[in-house]
Parts: sequence; C-alpha cells; structure tokens
Amino acid sequence: MKCIQLVNENPVILASRNDYYWVSFVFSKLFALKDKILSLNVGLKSVPKTILGIDISSSAIKLIEMESNHGGYKVVSYGVSPLPPGAVIDREIIDIEATAKVLKIVYQDSNASSLKAAVAVSGSSVISNFIDVPRALSEKQLEARVELEAGAIIPFNLDEVNLDFAVVGQNPLSKDELRVQVVACQRDYVDQRKEVIKLAGLQPVVVDVESFAFARAYKELIKTDAAESRQHDNTNSRSMGYDPEEVVAVIDIGASVFTFVVISQAMVVYSLEQPFGGKQLTEDIQRRYNLSWAEAGKAKRKGGLDSDYVETMLGPFKGLLIQHIKRSIQVFYSSTEIKKIDRLMLSGGVSKVVGLPDEISKAVDIPAEIVDLLKNITLSSQVSRSRLLSDTPAMMLAFGLALSKGHKW
Repeated sequence: MKCIQLVNENPVILASRNDYYWVSFVFSKLFALKDKILSLNVGLKSVPKTILGIDISSSAIKLIEMESNHGGYKVVSYGVSPLPPGAVIDREIIDIEATAKVLKIVYQDSNASSLKAAVAVSGSSVISNFIDVPRALSEKQLEARVELEAGAIIPFNLDEVNLDFAVVGQNPLSKDELRVQVVACQRDYVDQRKEVIKLAGLQPVVVDVESFAFARAYKELIKTDAAESRQHDNTNSRSMGYDPEEVVAVIDIGASVFTFVVISQAMVVYSLEQPFGGKQLTEDIQRRYNLSWAEAGKAKRKGGLDSDYVETMLGPFKGLLIQHIKRSIQVFYSSTEIKKIDRLMLSGGVSKVVGLPDEISKAVDIPAEIVDLLKNITLSSQVSRSRLLSDTPAMMLAFGLALSKGHKW
C-alpha cells in the first residue's frame, strides 16, 4: 500500500507500510470535498533524493537537508537565521514577504541542493479526531465514509480546510473495525506556508503536522538508534535506559510555543500546545536591563548579566516552565488511559539552560534528558559540527520534516 501526496496535481510517494498509511496535506486547487480526499490509485512519480526540512517558528527559520547513508542519515546542509520581530506570531505568518526573504537567505547560505521543501502546521489551525469504520471497506468506500463523517467531527466549514486521513490500526474494541485518524487544517495556514516556500524559490511538497514530525524525529533518530545499539551490544533494553514499549513525552520549548507530544508504541497518542517560551525571559531581561531585543537575546545565551540574574529572573522562569510541564502531564493522565510517562525528551532553545533536565526530572519524578539527534548521524564536510551541535536542540522539528519523504507514520 502506497502513501501519496498531490502537489499541483502531481502525486509524490511519501511512504509505504502494510497496516498504516498517512495521507499528507493536499496542495491543490479548490477541490470539492471528495476530491480533497486523496485517491490511492493515481500514477506515481519518483521521490526527490532529499527534502528540505524547514521549521518556520516565531523567532527564526531553521533548515535541514539529509540523505540516506549506509542505513543511517547524513546531514548535507543546514542553516538558521532569525526572523524580524512580528513576521511570525504564534506560528501564524503575518509578513509573508519578510519571511520568504529570510528563508531565501537561509537556503542560499546553507548551500542546500534540493528545491523540495517540507513545512508543518500546528496549534488551533489543526483539528484531529478519530472514527471507526468496518474493516471490509475498500479504499474508495473508506474515502466516502470519511467524507460523510468529516462534517460532524471537524468544527470548520469543510470548504475552508484541507482534509486528510490515516488508518492507524484496529479498533481496540472490535476486531472487525479499523480506527481512522482524520486531520483537518484551515486552508489559510497551509496557503501561507506554501506562498512563503514559493516566494523563496522553492517547491512545497509536504505540509506535515508538527506533532507527527517531532515523533518521527524521535523514532528515526533516537529510538531506532537506541534499539540498534541494544541489539549490537546484546544487552537488556532496560539496562540501556530505553524500552521499546515505553511512553515518551517530547517537550519542545521554543521562543513562544511550548509543545507537549506523547508517543506510545511509535504513535502520537496526545499533543498539546501552550503560548509559553524563551521569548518571555528575553522580554524580562530587556525590560530589567534596558537592552535592545538583540542585546537581551545575546545576554541570555552568553551571560554577562548581573549576579542576581539567576535568582531573580532565570529561577522564576524555570519555575513557570516546570509548572507548565506538571500541568501538561496531569491533563494527559486525566484525559487518557495511560497513567505513566516513562521518559521526557527535551528540545527547543530553552532546553539548553544549564541544569534544566535535572530540575525537571526532580520536580516530576520522571527521567528527563535533552534530545541527542546527532549521536548516530554523519555530517558532510560543508557542515560545521560544533555549530550544528549548538543549534541541534532547537532543530528537532526541522529534522523530523527532513525525514518526511520516507516516513512510516
């Protein structure tokens, strides 16, 4: 079974898997609803060798290009550049031209070779829900069933959304039914990203959901490598600190958005976003020390502030962050049947704060660590390991998007 995506009405293979397929966001003209539900019987074209993973956040644009390398991955190019204030607010692109200009600079400076780009949507623009359908349905019948039920489970006008679905497995309550995940995104958010990519001279081929991209990066670059290490060393999985059945929460603390994604058995089972991040600390520094935005950001990263900074500013900020994490965990436990998270994986620029994983772990009694995406990745000669190592915690989303051409979600 093949998974396809239409780009200007041209299908591109994204993945294949026997029991699970993901139909990615549609980039096409204004279709009737049944035309927006993708057909799996369209002729297929070749997959580009690499896809650019492009993370457009509220503070910066991050780009990663990877290729397969002896069963693993190799970073062939990457780039990061700040966005002007106000260009992107809470993941919504306000100034499309300014954002595209920065992306074009990032692309040129990175010396990337591919023109194919993958971006992501998130937050209130994305609605996800589940339906259960008879296992005996054909693909066309499944598409019709999703079309029929979408209006009841998606709280948007269906003429204003891009709609897609995924078969995620069996209904746990009935062996005769399949569980289908239906995802809708307001078209404006998709079109904003598509326009930015095109204005930068690139070609949009994938619009993913952020939580899925985070999970893919974890599965392909962290969990898979850990499993291979266990097999090679012939050691017990728990003695290595990982377990194939463990429930993991990826916590991305960016400039203005706090993202909480729970992964169980290689699937996203819960995700939550909150308006909180490192921008709040930067603004506090700016006000307290009468600095410009750029000066405050530099001081936050490199130090040089008064001796009371840790006690009066950084400490309270970390306290607020830990409250957000505690609350997210409590809401997750109260809204699902899962009652234990085994591990916290931290990403985002804020995750680099010294001592933060230990403080979080102590506060919530769950092991916490910063994601190590480069542990088993090789780099091309044009990529600076030290520079990328410094930026990596904030690039998990970009890594996940760069993997989207061959993902198995």
